[in-house]
Amino acid sequence: MFFTNFARMVAWLVLVGSVMRIVTGVGIATEILGPYEEALRRYGGRAESSGAIIDRGVYALLVAIALGTLAEISRSVRGPRE
Repeated sequence: MFFTNFARMVAWLVLVGSVMRIVTGVGIATEILGPYEEALRRYGGRAESSGAIIDRGVYALLVAIALGTLAEISRSVRGPRE
């Protein structure tokens, strides 16, 4: 049960982080956060473009969905033994 709960928590944290990364990438691309080059330097870290930031966010989102799915499967397999 510990690993199921831990996986659910990690999945939620990765989900929130990935959505924030996607929103940041879109904000940089649309220049909502300031001029493109300046916002990329400030919020992008070592990313070479806003598209790279969005790509990493989408990959992390897929990982979060997979981990959350596995946690739910683990929870349903355990059943009402608690």
